[in-house]
Amino acid sequence: MDPILNEESNTEFQAEPGTEPRIEPRRRKQQKKRTLPIPSFLRHLGEDVRWYYDIRLWSPLILLLLILSLLPGKQTVQTPAETVPAATVVEILPEEETAPTEEAVIPEAAALARLADSVGAGRSDNVKAVIMWVAVNRSEDRANGYGQSLLTEISRPNQWQGYDETTLYTDETYAMAKQVLETQAKGGLRPLDSDMLWFILNDDGSITVRNQFTATANQKWREKTVK
Repeated sequence: MDPILNEESNTEFQAEPGTEPRIEPRRRKQQKKRTLPIPSFLRHLGEDVRWYYDIRLWSPLILLLLILSLLPGKQTVQTPAETVPAATVVEILPEEETAPTEEAVIPEAAALARLADSVGAGRSDNVKAVIMWVAVNRSEDRANGYGQSLLTEISRPNQWQGYDETTLYTDETYAMAKQVLETQAKGGLRPLDSDMLWFILNDDGSITVRNQFTATANQKWREKTVK
């Protein structure tokens, strides 16, 4: 029968005959480590760790998207359109030939010029000027039945020998009449005294003016002849 081996005999080997037995050191029996129970909240730790690493990989992209979403939208700058001024068409009308503006005719000057050219026709300008001043003196004299306006004294009938109110006067005579009226208005020096109210046209082309119509026994008229 085989010998019964105990625990010690299991660890020892029988020596072969003629050899010394080898003593094996006794091994210490290892005790089983007791495992601690894992709490339930740690059972998904591995999964959480894997999710953590996944988040770290995606975090740059998520962060970039978050920044882009916070940035304001691209604003389009609208530049004002250049407004081109509308071309204005200027219509140039042909110049019309306009007659020079005629000076307004002075009625008193026209009446004096008509009187001088009709009564003193063919005579000198000095004679015509004397005729004009006689008419002016009559318009200012009130002692001998005159003293009306100049136009009234000129147009009074049977007062002027050879007077014709339809006679056309010349520009030169009209200019002389305006000078007579200007001298009267300014109180200038007159070629006749203010009492010379009558005249006679002589055959030699001269004119004789006097201060009385007829001679009297006590006073002789004063007269002046102008050629």
